[in-house]
Amino acid sequence: MRIVVTLFVLLLAGCGYHTPGSSDAWVGGDARVLYVQLFDNQTAEPYLENYITDALVAELSRSRLLKLTEDADLADVRLEGEVVDFSSKALSYGTSDQITDYRANMQVSVRLMARDSNELLWRENLQRSEDYLATVNKNLQLEGERLAGQQLSKRLAEDIYSSLLNSF
Repeated sequence: MRIVVTLFVLLLAGCGYHTPGSSDAWVGGDARVLYVQLFDNQTAEPYLENYITDALVAELSRSRLLKLTEDADLADVRLEGEVVDFSSKALSYGTSDQITDYRANMQVSVRLMARDSNELLWRENLQRSEDYLATVNKNLQLEGERLAGQQLSKRLAEDIYSSLLNSF
């Protein structure tokens, strides 16, 4: 039994596993209060700025390293960005040359800025793709595209959060 426990402890120590705590680091350094500014939407697709900002706030609110604030004046740092591109194109076709699947692509640019000096602390450009089914009903097709935009926003928010952390 001791051998099993010892091997388990060595396995955990060897793989770099640790629980998140105050020793974790992020690109903001000592800053702990974060304001997330509503993203700009540089595309013709409506509501993407809301989807990505909401998903990012939800993702960051789970962090033990940061405290979110709704007042920009109380923040140490500000996270801002824009949806640079959103497109949806046919991905695959059926036997009668009908579109069966679409692929939505979304690209965002994100920056972490120091509040006092307005210094750029971190910058990242990220892109994700999401596939969705085609349908003959135009309303269902638009709904599929909207849901793909929401899913892309969620995944991009996860990517942004991972990029902000540099402890692993």
